Amino acid sequence: MAVGDLSRPRGGHFGARYSSRPLHASHQNGLDVDIYYPRRDRREKAPRAVGDIDIGLSQDLVDRFVRTGAQYVFVGPNTPLTGPRGIVQSVPRHDNHLHVRLAPGRP
Repeated sequence: MAVGDLSRPRGGHFGARYSSRPLHASHQNGLDVDIYYPRRDRREKAPRAVGDIDIGLSQDLVDRFVRTGAQYVFVGPNTPLTGPRGIVQSVPRHDNHLHVRLAPGRP
């Protein structure tokens, strides 16, 4: 599993040193992280296509975030990943990674 953009502990702009997209606004709140889906070939990098994703491991990851109290988990519309409505949401541009927002006040 590989981590993409990760919020700073107390939020704020994190610059090019920490992200390929330093203005990634949703990650400036201290609660958001992008995680590349586990790949079938076990390589720790973004999958190029949905067929590269280990769906079983990815669904397990989504389920674990939900069980631990994630506020939102955004998954790609071309993935078969599911979860509780309102928490797990299909969002464009998330076919190679899931986006997790931790609930405010949770460790």
